[in-house]
Amino acid sequence: MGERSKEPILWNGLHDPQLKPEQADIAVLGLPFDRAASFRKGAAEGPDRIRSISGHIPPTTEKGASLEHLRVVDTGNLAPGDRSQEDYFAAVEEKAGELFNSCFPTFIGGDHSVAIPLLRAATGIWGDSLGVIHLDAHLDLCDEIDGNCLSHGCTHRRIAEEGKLPFEQVCFVGIRSFEKQELQFLEGRRANIISAAEIYREGLSSTAQKVRRRLEHCRAVYLTLDIDFLDPATAPGTGTPKPGGFTSRELLTLLQDLAGLPLVGMDVVEVSPPLDHNDITSFAAQRAITETWGCFLPVQIL
Repeated sequence: MGERSKEPILWNGLHDPQLKPEQADIAVLGLPFDRAASFRKGAAEGPDRIRSISGHIPPTTEKGASLEHLRVVDTGNLAPGDRSQEDYFAAVEEKAGELFNSCFPTFIGGDHSVAIPLLRAATGIWGDSLGVIHLDAHLDLCDEIDGNCLSHGCTHRRIAEEGKLPFEQVCFVGIRSFEKQELQFLEGRRANIISAAEIYREGLSSTAQKVRRRLEHCRAVYLTLDIDFLDPATAPGTGTPKPGGFTSRELLTLLQDLAGLPLVGMDVVEVSPPLDHNDITSFAAQRAITETWGCFLPVQIL
């Protein structure tokens, strides 16, 4: 008889395939969708690549806090198959709602359009008491891109139009790119935009304090991290890189400075392995995920 295949070691060895989401502290769900990417694709390969390297890093934060007590289940991927984008997003929204009601969900894209159903699910639960931290080089406030109103550049435009999430409760952090249609949309609106240049001048601690003040009345906070928040020198494996971004060191420090907010879930999107070099973008994404777990979930100090 041949040797039985072993369960892969995932998420620093924390993954327990026997767990159900309602028994777990954290559930991981991959969303391998990049049809809405307007430039270079490849983000559909992000979930599997990030997952595949996740077992090669010790289950600790960089400050020595152990994650070994956290119950983690990787639920695999929810693939689009031959469904339309609308039908796929309906399925993602339903699944995300189940996970939000069970544990701390961690979603891995995929292009940033997958955040549309994720935010719909979150607002369906927390309504106008939800706050959002949007770490990105872009605002994603376009009405449409290449005729697609569900493009990865339209995420927050769609959510804003639905009216369930107050626009001023979204903190856009790290922005360094503006489309004309986004500037037109912003006219007369109160927006919480912290540009990359502002962060560079004022520092990470000041940035975290601004985010805290702007979300201080929110009962729940959701984090959406587009990997192009990082500079292309740090994260080349992404479809729409934008120079003038941040190092992985700065990202981790910002996450640590935001610790204590009532985070209820997160996503990491736009990692494109075919565009990467030596997996440095995937490793940055993986580290951001587990460091967020360590910052926002109960941990044990070694």
